[in-house]
Amino acid sequence: MSGTITLSAQANTDTSHAADVISQVYRQVFGNRHLMELDVQPSLEALFMNGDLTVQGLVTTLAQSETYRKYFLEPNSAYRFVELNFKHLLGRAPRNQAEVMEHVSRLADEGYEAEIASYTYSEEYLAAFGIDQVPYPRALATTPGGASIDYSRAKAMDVGTAGFDGSKKPILLNSIGTSSAAKILNRKSVGCSDTFTILWTSGRQIGANRRASQRSVVKQTSMSMTIQGILARGGRIQSIQPNS
Repeated sequence: MSGTITLSAQANTDTSHAADVISQVYRQVFGNRHLMELDVQPSLEALFMNGDLTVQGLVTTLAQSETYRKYFLEPNSAYRFVELNFKHLLGRAPRNQAEVMEHVSRLADEGYEAEIASYTYSEEYLAAFGIDQVPYPRALATTPGGASIDYSRAKAMDVGTAGFDGSKKPILLNSIGTSSAAKILNRKSVGCSDTFTILWTSGRQIGANRRASQRSVVKQTSMSMTIQGILARGGRIQSIQPNS
């Protein structure tokens, strides 16, 4: 999904090109997942083909659909859902814990559609894609050499041309929690851990130069709240690892 495609003419004047755009939007928004016939949205496609929806509008409405909710919100933690939204809608990974928690809070306080719109109608989206370009993995396409944290996180989340975003396990918990590059693994199989171990140091000093080391074992569903609590108390996360 690294190629880019832009609607270069009114959809209803070049239907073949418009069909290619629709296909690319589905692949990007749904993380390369193969969709069943009941999952596609012919009414939204018709609006696009008639010129009543821009590419930006099509991306937004597909991501706000019950199909997207079914595959990416309902089976996942809020943390994983936000990870995937960044990938599917902005073409990048989250940059830090504050960015993740902002979206987790918006989902809880303002609801599902507002969370989706906060990506697709953001200044960043418009600057990167405008209204007629399909989102694409920007970090993979623009970072030479793969040396940056952004590149490592994008690569860690990349499922390849034959894979799809089906893992329920957050990919970037440790990387974002510790502000470090992500480990790039060969994920041939999809695993899911129910609990994680967080190693962190307390904001309270013991002696002149030491801080109390802490170890917390938490369920995936309470991960976001636990991390937020640690940071609010002045703690610093050292690592986050899934438990076998």
